[in-house]
Amino acid sequence: MCALAALVLAFSPRAMGQDFLEEPDVKVKEVVFRYNGAKSVAESRLRSFTETKVGQSFDAGIVDEDVKRLYESGLVQDVQVLGEEVNGGVKVIFEVSTRGTVDVVGFDGNTVFSSGKLAKEVKMTAGEILSDAKILEARRSIQDYYRGYGYPDVTVTHRLQDEGDGVTSIIFIINEGVKSEVRKILFEGNVAFADVELRREMETKQKGIFSFLTKSGRIDNQQLQRDLEQLREFYQNNGYLRANVLSADRVPVRDGRVDLIIKVQEGSKYMVNQIQFGPMTVFTPEELTPAMSLISGLPYSAKKVNDDRRAIRSYYGSRGYADAQVSAEVKDAGPGLVNIAYRVKEGSRFKVGRVNISGNTKTKDRVIRQEVPMKPGEYFNSVEVETTQKRLQGLRYFEGVQVTGDSSSRAGYRDLNINVQEGKTGEVNFGAGFSSIDSIVGYVNLEQRNFDIRNFGKFTGGGQRFSAQLKLGSERQDFKVSLIEPWFLGRRLSLGGELYYQNRYYLSPEYDQQNVGGAIFLRKAVGRRAYVRGEYRLEQIGLDVDSDSSPAFLAEDGDYVRSALGVSYVYDSRDDIVLPRKGHKATVGMTLGVGGDVETYSFEASIAKHWSLPLDLIFNLTGSLATVDSYGDGEVPIFDRLFLGGSRDLRGFEYRDLGQRDNVGLNATEEALGGKTSGYISGEITFPIFERVRGAGFFDVGFVNADSFDFAPEDLYGSSGLGLRLDIPGVGPLALDYAIPILVPSTDDEADKGGQFNFYINYQY
Repeated sequence: MCALAALVLAFSPRAMGQDFLEEPDVKVKEVVFRYNGAKSVAESRLRSFTETKVGQSFDAGIVDEDVKRLYESGLVQDVQVLGEEVNGGVKVIFEVSTRGTVDVVGFDGNTVFSSGKLAKEVKMTAGEILSDAKILEARRSIQDYYRGYGYPDVTVTHRLQDEGDGVTSIIFIINEGVKSEVRKILFEGNVAFADVELRREMETKQKGIFSFLTKSGRIDNQQLQRDLEQLREFYQNNGYLRANVLSADRVPVRDGRVDLIIKVQEGSKYMVNQIQFGPMTVFTPEELTPAMSLISGLPYSAKKVNDDRRAIRSYYGSRGYADAQVSAEVKDAGPGLVNIAYRVKEGSRFKVGRVNISGNTKTKDRVIRQEVPMKPGEYFNSVEVETTQKRLQGLRYFEGVQVTGDSSSRAGYRDLNINVQEGKTGEVNFGAGFSSIDSIVGYVNLEQRNFDIRNFGKFTGGGQRFSAQLKLGSERQDFKVSLIEPWFLGRRLSLGGELYYQNRYYLSPEYDQQNVGGAIFLRKAVGRRAYVRGEYRLEQIGLDVDSDSSPAFLAEDGDYVRSALGVSYVYDSRDDIVLPRKGHKATVGMTLGVGGDVETYSFEASIAKHWSLPLDLIFNLTGSLATVDSYGDGEVPIFDRLFLGGSRDLRGFEYRDLGQRDNVGLNATEEALGGKTSGYISGEITFPIFERVRGAGFFDVGFVNADSFDFAPEDLYGSSGLGLRLDIPGVGPLALDYAIPILVPSTDDEADKGGQFNFYINYQY
């Protein structure tokens, strides 16, 4: 009996009298729990789930919520609520049947794993309360454990056995199925696409040497069905309108391994004959046609049809037609040809009404509103609704974001409703890293993405970015703290600053370098992919040169104050920073020393371009040109000079080992002194080996000239080699390269020290 029904019976006129029911304020005089059967749960624990208290006014709604909470606790099987009139008030009685406690956990049907091993997975112990949620969780744990070892068809059920006195034994009944780990994924019937191209469309992967990390080789039957649908969509997106993926058969090989044989029916390839539009009043076909990705003469693509439908809807949405609906009809137009007709229901035009924000218990309203490109009174733009959603998600402040345009109380208007669910925005990371340049480094990173310097005590909710980083190692000690305000003066203008301390011992065997200082910058977005950044930096640079070094290095010893202005322009269209497959990043910048001890100016331009090739090959081309000069009486100090060599440019040479050398005088060290102009270009092609593992072949060539603005590459250095690119979960993208010098100027015999290994974190910032 539900709570409200029980209350109606308990407080009926016959039970308590009509006059009592009509009392405006009936007080709760007593709350009692009665047990039907064994008392397996303490009364105090059950009371913790109820809000009905002695002395308060009786409220049937609160009692009903109490019953819901008791059921949701998983501790009771049945609850009934009764009421008795006592001393001018009411006595509330909860009659409960509690769940039994666990007596024995057993297993039936398990042959691969022992009962003791499975007992550790279900994490049930004698004496704990048995609930449906815990039983379901235990069954899933057993299934996941079996599937992790290659048993995709395992099923788990259970039976309960009442042992009396409120205790219950539970037996998990296991049907293990047959071990099936994927050795190979093969296809039958595919002519248009090779096996390797089709495998790339699947989440199910072949077992490889890194399967213990990547979990490849496992079969999830539901995921496999999604893969088959994905393959069908892949064919339809490449012109094969009638393609079908018939089945995925498992063929046993040996030792529990199987080959997946996927049967494909490709059909004919269809080309687009004509694009047509139905009647429209807002736009003409000539206005919409340039936005279409699928045009006459191209292979049919279901994805492009949907993309074009969205594009048409976006056109209408940008004009305020929030209810516009677009449908597409695909009709045969002869052998291997189709016509596509788009039909639009235009609807009415709307303006923006109210912008309603909810769910932000921590983040200030203004932080959310400043991400909304639409303002009340403007025409409602459904494209900007999606933009708002993406912007708010991109902040990484919220676990959930929902942005919708809903009916307004004002005719001809739409309200914009934004609901967010606050997430965790603070992170502390620590660990150790290693590279071939600065050896082993321990680090601690503290980050708060939703910082508020004015919210003393909590310091959250203002949309600022705060971070603190500490790195300690045998070759370096770094500390940096930074703060960024992304909406300075209420504009889409970032203002940031940082303070830092750096001690680096790996730059040269002849000296150590210490940098202490700070910087402040402004950054302004230019379009969707570019930005301009201006910076002022003030720092003290200390060079501690070995006392037995050469005069060339000893002349650099001492402390310098550098005050510098910098400006740069960055355009970035890459599709990813870890493994970019297309797009490019271009940077142009200059720096000018103003005041202080360093009177230099420099220019630099760099580019990284990426191409996606057949068979999952990726070609990367990177390069840079830079020059530096002094406008005062002094020379360019060594910390501003240009070097090449190492993991980021010419990989066949030691780090910063290319450039003018210290080779004059009796105490000459033959170490690199750097130059004033440098340039390099690197070509690299990567190819898949296993899941998350790619091979690489590369060639680097570059120069370092002694004079400023000397871009003639007369003395070229070159290296070539092979490498691995690993994306290890929980660790990050790593690169391991081995390169050998293949081009060394005759004037620099010291540069060729044989093959070089480089090991480094491979983020493509």
